[in-house]
Amino acid sequence: MEEESRGVPRNVLVMAIGNTMTTSANSLWIMFMPYFFADVGISTFFIGIIFTGLLVSRATASLFGGRAADRLGRKMVINVGFAIYTSGALIILASLLYFATEPTLTGLLSTMGYMWMMVGSGFQRPASSMLLIESSPKKRRGLTYMVTSRVLPSIPPAVLILVGTSLYLNNQFWLALTLGIFGLLAVLLLYIVYLQETHSESVNIQQDTSRSPRPRLDGFLILLVAAFALDGISSSGLSWYVPIFVGRSNLDFYGVMISVSTLVIAISALISGGLVDRIGIRAAIGVGWSLLAITVVLFPFGTQLFEILILYSVWAGLDMVDMSVPPLAIAERYPKEKRASIMGTYSMSVSLLSMIGPALISFGLLLGDNVPFYMKAMMNFVGVLLIIIATRPSQIDDEVQLTHATS
Repeated sequence: MEEESRGVPRNVLVMAIGNTMTTSANSLWIMFMPYFFADVGISTFFIGIIFTGLLVSRATASLFGGRAADRLGRKMVINVGFAIYTSGALIILASLLYFATEPTLTGLLSTMGYMWMMVGSGFQRPASSMLLIESSPKKRRGLTYMVTSRVLPSIPPAVLILVGTSLYLNNQFWLALTLGIFGLLAVLLLYIVYLQETHSESVNIQQDTSRSPRPRLDGFLILLVAAFALDGISSSGLSWYVPIFVGRSNLDFYGVMISVSTLVIAISALISGGLVDRIGIRAAIGVGWSLLAITVVLFPFGTQLFEILILYSVWAGLDMVDMSVPPLAIAERYPKEKRASIMGTYSMSVSLLSMIGPALISFGLLLGDNVPFYMKAMMNFVGVLLIIIATRPSQIDDEVQLTHATS
């Protein structure tokens, strides 16, 4: 177990600072991208198609990033992925500054930059998750993961989102993006200098670096992917639709709504991290996703802005319950030399399946403005059933024995 906690508390502290700085930098601009695409003349339907492409980019990169992290170590993959992520933001800024008078070209280049960001995000995600889990005390992995990934990173955006909203409303999106990029560059430097490797022995163990662990799709992993893919499909589909649903005329309210939700996320993430550690995956997901489904159904019926604010805050809070489940489950069930590869396979599978979300929501809109919310509720209820099946005692015992027998 000493090997598992190497780098504590340094890696946990570095990742906490890095995640907080990243979300703070992004909160100035990234949630306004649906409005930005609309303002350069892209239709609502094609905005959904763009976000489908973003998921494809991130999914494909996750598979390669996970396998690279098991062969070459976590730190190198994190640094490369974050460098790609930052360069994508630079492409968006360049498109805005140099082609502002040509909306079509601005839209095209900013879309390419956004997709390149998602390549970087996907590439480093499995390595980041495993480095953090491997650097955390075993009995507090869920809590540590949520504090580092969601609690602390959710606090500064509560104010910075309002700053970003003001900048966007005053046609200073370029300034918000510039400030955000400086923040991302600072995080990249922080990771390069201070992160400690938790799996450097992989370079020595694997004599032939052209070969990497081939993750096997067992029953538990298939069910885990299926459950979270349903949640991912509905969430990715609604992520771009919610600001459109609220309306361009209510952009200032949208900023307040997101700002308040970040504080709710911070509190909820702290509770949910400890909850998963204490009561387990099945109970946490069962309660969390069931309540989430009910809240999502009620959301479009909010007639006053205050009602929408409350419902969205509850929605955001409940959405945190499942955040730490996949990396925790994978770290507990699979050997260290395969974890990042399996995490990459999981991330790729969920992301590829989730890619139909924006397009599915786009078509769902043809049936009515509220239909996308009903679709998400149904998918979350089915996800609960899949998690119950995946975590039943007989399933867990059989899969664990089979995993150890083939390792």
